[in-house]
Amino acid sequence: MPWESPDSFCMLDLLASDHAIEYAFMYNGTRFHIFTSAEKLLGAGNLLQDFNKFLSHLDDPDIMFQFEEWVLAPLDDFMRKVAPSQGGGTRKPITLLDYFAPPTYAFTIVNKAGTLFAVQEDYNAQIHGDSSPRTRISDSLSDSGPTAHELAGDANLDGYNMPSQDFVCRSSLPPVRHILASELERVDDGLSDEQMSDVPRKVRRVGTDDVFFFKAGSKDHGHLREMELLSQINRSGNFSSPFQTSTLVGIVVWDDSKTSLMGFLLEYIEGETLASRMDGASMETKKKWVRQVESTLKRLHEVDIIWGDVKADNVMINKNGDAVLIDFGGGYTPAYIKQELQQTVQGDLIGLDHIKVALGLTDGI
Repeated sequence: MPWESPDSFCMLDLLASDHAIEYAFMYNGTRFHIFTSAEKLLGAGNLLQDFNKFLSHLDDPDIMFQFEEWVLAPLDDFMRKVAPSQGGGTRKPITLLDYFAPPTYAFTIVNKAGTLFAVQEDYNAQIHGDSSPRTRISDSLSDSGPTAHELAGDANLDGYNMPSQDFVCRSSLPPVRHILASELERVDDGLSDEQMSDVPRKVRRVGTDDVFFFKAGSKDHGHLREMELLSQINRSGNFSSPFQTSTLVGIVVWDDSKTSLMGFLLEYIEGETLASRMDGASMETKKKWVRQVESTLKRLHEVDIIWGDVKADNVMINKNGDAVLIDFGGGYTPAYIKQELQQTVQGDLIGLDHIKVALGLTDGI
């Protein structure tokens, strides 16, 4: 929890308008949806002024931390009662279904005689929104309903955010196995108590030794882009060793609807990121890694694929000491390239130059 607690806490979603905030988070394996607005905080005291200060500076990490402490304080006792610490003893295995469909509580924070007060409501995904990743798999574009953009445009923070849902045509999905969310459990190797509310990444198929890296669906549709590009890489037949990228091996679907995509599975890479390994590596090893990244990036461009967010954090060094390009979900790093250069060959090459600088292989860009 953000206020000096050893318990586990993970922010799931934050939506803000010019007068309201919706905040979803996981606390000790239990999900909470919080809503408050200027209207709800009218009255005695300085609560409205405090709220407006937070609202205008939520992009500041320190202000965001203060907002969490402020808005969650009236829930403290309730949260500790319904979601006690999971630390100590043997941990119960958590499946992806357990994580994304947990006990969920909803509250509106109001001004009661100058004090923040939490009003509990019956949680309803159609009213309060659903932070779980769901992408509807439709048989054709004609039955896909409104677009994700249209749904997002209907969001109404005067009350609550309407749940958004993406759509993907079944025929565009890659030809990989579909696995139920209940059949995949988090691999609990070295995770601290504080990490237990984080989205599971390393997962195992229940009853087997098959281990994967899980990526959940995202509101920016990055998961759809990444699945398509990894499928394109596989279809090209041009990426056998020494050209190495992430490998798509499966799709995760919801148990209650096999036509709802939760995320996808990648081949698990044992190793660390280039960003983690660079400081202790020799100059010759750094040169080898850059050659591998450069040659794989060149091959990507030859088949008209843009890597996207090119940086040392998105290169894995596997157990054989080779560089593997990961994260094809789009996006960019503002410190590396201008926004207008994202998803361009030029942007990729500038990102590569930044990697070289970080490794000490060039003086600057």
